[in-house]
Amino acid sequence: MRGISREILARDAAWNLADGNCKDLTARWAAWEKAYIAAEAIDERARTLIAPAEVCTGCPIVIECGNLAELTLYTGIAGGRGYRNGHPDTYRIRDPHNAHEESA
Repeated sequence: MRGISREILARDAAWNLADGNCKDLTARWAAWEKAYIAAEAIDERARTLIAPAEVCTGCPIVIECGNLAELTLYTGIAGGRGYRNGHPDTYRIRDPHNAHEESA
């Protein structure tokens, strides 16, 4: 049996996004993501996830949202968690002078 392509899985996951708790928060979500991506300190990144995580609590598609982030190699906030290149951000310390850490 052939595997299902990443694109098909992502398309199917994206189909449900209109059912998410965040569907009417586009501008606010963009601001949260901008703050998250810009945050350099561990505690600062954790603080930027508080409000989005509250929105995601009880969301009917929280799992699909996280799956989509992983499938599309997303960097931002999905399912109440931070993602970097499709992987959950484990709040590692990033040195802005060490570019290879960002792509790790």
